[in-house]
Amino acid sequence: MKDMDKHLQLINLNKEGNMTKNNYNAKHIELGKKFLANKFVNADWDNDDGRLTISINVEDRIWTDGSSIWSKGVVKGVKVGGIVLNAHKMEDNYWDGGLLGNVDYDGSGKDGTWYDGVDDESALINRNPSAESDGLIYTDRGFDNNLLLHLKNKCDFDKELEQYLSWDYSEQGMQAEETVNLDVDMDGDFWLACMGEYKHVGNNVYELSA
Repeated sequence: MKDMDKHLQLINLNKEGNMTKNNYNAKHIELGKKFLANKFVNADWDNDDGRLTISINVEDRIWTDGSSIWSKGVVKGVKVGGIVLNAHKMEDNYWDGGLLGNVDYDGSGKDGTWYDGVDDESALINRNPSAESDGLIYTDRGFDNNLLLHLKNKCDFDKELEQYLSWDYSEQGMQAEETVNLDVDMDGDFWLACMGEYKHVGNNVYELSA
C-alpha cells in the first residue's frame, strides 16, 4: 500500500473522558496542508475557546447570477474582501458552525460592485433594503458557486476537501450590510490534523495535543 493511501486514526477525549476515533486518508491530509499553506489562507486554533477559524483573503470580484429571491435579478461582479469560517468544538466532539461564517464585500455600488442601499428603518428585525438597492446577495447560487470556484483556482482548495469544509447561506435575518452570513460545515479534527495539532503515538495513530 502506498503511503498516500494509508489512513490515519485520530483519537479525541472529551471532558467526560469519552473517546471518539476518526480515520482520515493521508492523501487528503496532504491536500489539506497544501490549502492551509496557500498565501491567501490562514488557520487559527483557540484551544481555550474550542474555536477553529479558517480565513481566506479573496480581494477579487465574485459574480452573482441573479438567482437570489431577495434581489432583483441582479448580475454583478461583487468586490469581495475575504471569507471567515468558524466552528466550535462541542463537548461531544461535534463541530458546530451554525451562523459562524461571513463573506465581507463592498456594498457601495461603486465601480460596478453590489449596492446595498440604505436599510429601511421601519424594519424591526430583518434587513429591509431601500428601493434603489440591489437587494440581498442571500440565496444567489451563482455567488456561492463562484466563491467555491475562486478557492479552487486561487487557494489550492481541492474538490476532495469539500467533505471536510463547506458552507451554505444561513438565515435571511442574519444578513447584514456588506456581509453575507453562512452556516459552516467543518470537520475541525481533520483541519487540526493538517495543522499539526495532533501528536503521533505510533502505528499511524494520533492524539490531540493538550
